[in-house]
Amino acid sequence: MGAETMLPSIRIDSWDDWTRVYNDVSVWRGLVDAICAQESIGYREIRSASANTNAVFLLDRAWALKIYSPFWDEFDLERRLVDALRLEESIPVPDPVGSGQVADADGVAWDYLITRFCPARPFSEIRQELSEKEAVSLAEQLGRMVRRLHSLDVSRFANAGTRRNWGDLVTARRGAAVGELIAGGVLDAGLEGSLSALLDDAIGADLAESRVVAHGDLGADHVLCSRSDGGWRIEALIDFGDAKIGVAEYEWMPVWMGFCKLDPTLARAFLDAYDPALPGDSQFARRAVAWTLLHDFGADEVIRQWRERGQGRAIGTMEELEALLCPGSIFG
Repeated sequence: MGAETMLPSIRIDSWDDWTRVYNDVSVWRGLVDAICAQESIGYREIRSASANTNAVFLLDRAWALKIYSPFWDEFDLERRLVDALRLEESIPVPDPVGSGQVADADGVAWDYLITRFCPARPFSEIRQELSEKEAVSLAEQLGRMVRRLHSLDVSRFANAGTRRNWGDLVTARRGAAVGELIAGGVLDAGLEGSLSALLDDAIGADLAESRVVAHGDLGADHVLCSRSDGGWRIEALIDFGDAKIGVAEYEWMPVWMGFCKLDPTLARAFLDAYDPALPGDSQFARRAVAWTLLHDFGADEVIRQWRERGQGRAIGTMEELEALLCPGSIFG
């Protein structure tokens, strides 16, 4: 298919522009066809995977094609991680099939990644079917996988192309997080000083030599599970688009709020499998609270959870905030 038919004449100048078209098959069909021709892939059926912020399409339930948003800088690190993790049996990921760039009719280059489609079901879909024992088992499996992920040699990914490095992200979040919580009605303004000090302490303890590969978005939609005679198991971890070379506690917010859905039993199972010493670490909760708010979309998630719970007043003490973000019922 010629370049002139790859993409309609549209401009994507803002996030609003992107959200209007990113999961519209009719907009992307020409570019998808060009990518498939470049990778020698044929397909008959295409549908969007709409629970994404990139343009992701499932082709014949055989391949998953991700076309990356121009507003995020995810492609290079995710591509490198998927290539590396396919050799790590203890961290299952869908097999990569192809990656690269294709230009549209205006000469704009679009990054893409293709992996094999995984037919397993997301944890979010099966959670209500599971017994507590089965859910705990999956949380334990996830804990072991994350531990292995965090033990990878980060130097293998140090040169991944990024426009926004870890330091830039942390600086931006430090400047915005507390104000976002106050403006969102979650936090009483009187806590600004205490919380700012907590964030500064966490940032001060962030040493380059202790950084890890963090998935960054291990919510329930990104943990795919299947059932066999041996019970439920995690079949694949997907969507490393929010991965960072950062601190281990950066992983906590999406696991606690997304995968565990604020269930202390699942959180304790995850932590015990990840590192049995963590539930006895008196400083872990403080670090977890800090890096929840320093997470790229941590404040947004905290505000959303707070509103869903129908809270009538802003949090007025650090103890209340800790009870929401990393409660003491997980420990001991």
